Amino acid sequence: MSEQHILLAGPQTGRAFLEALASTLPADAKANLRLGLADPLDAPEWRETSIFVSYGVSCSAADMDAAPNLRAIITPSLGYEGIDIEAARSRGIAFANGRVEENYQSVAEAAILYMLTALYRLREAEDRLRRGELRSGPPKARMLKGRTIGIIGYGNIAKALVERLDNWGTRILVSNRSPIPVNPAIIQTGLETLLAESDIILPLLPLTAETQGLLSRERLLAAKPGAILINLSRGAIINESALADPDVISHLGTIALDVFASEPLAADSPLRDLPDHILTNHEISHTQENLGALFALAVANIKAAIDGNPLPSAT
Repeated sequence: MSEQHILLAGPQTGRAFLEALASTLPADAKANLRLGLADPLDAPEWRETSIFVSYGVSCSAADMDAAPNLRAIITPSLGYEGIDIEAARSRGIAFANGRVEENYQSVAEAAILYMLTALYRLREAEDRLRRGELRSGPPKARMLKGRTIGIIGYGNIAKALVERLDNWGTRILVSNRSPIPVNPAIIQTGLETLLAESDIILPLLPLTAETQGLLSRERLLAAKPGAILINLSRGAIINESALADPDVISHLGTIALDVFASEPLAADSPLRDLPDHILTNHEISHTQENLGALFALAVANIKAAIDGNPLPSAT
């Protein structure tokens, strides 16, 4: 087999993960690690690359055409935005992502964490204790029981969340572009109905041309007054500027975000000043179990690509 040229690329925050992956490569593989790479074409070795390990770096049809030896694109994460999968297929380039159960399960658990944190006003209770204050007036906390939860999309994360909400006494609405199998635990409905009736709204979708900006200012204002909005999927699914709109802020309840249109969230982002918010830096579902499974699958995909075998999680 000819010499393998492997390019591993991603942000500085992915250094430890990518360096660990690089350490698993066979000694005769020619590996290059590029941190902070915006485009594969910027890598001097791109033309010779046969396997591209992308940690959030886009790869277009034009990029693929500039790498005539490219045989596989592997991304060690659940998503695939930025990778032109159809272009890869048409060129005979294999693609695989990090489709592991621990990923779905971690995000589903994190969704419940956000729900309860928002409903039970956990941050306010902590702040009162730190200030040495006692709660005055009637409680603001609410139970999850009896709430209507609206899930947009019905992929693996949504299914894992529905499974975990069993016996919580919730009403679950699901909006999905195609019919879903009959399930007594959920009600499939249109997006507008879901927004109008849900106490908690969760988009659980990949970022595509169709889903980008799906939750516009108009749709956010059409949501049930006081609805909790939780985003653990991709930031650009929501019109981010609308979240800082005074009318939207006063209309919605807690806004809980782990993902943003541009990451990390800028220090001067108006989202940091939201009066009732939970913000985390795209890390809340990064459990040890999740990252361990993603790493193991990425290693298996890379090994298969080197050996010329089908990728375990080929899409």
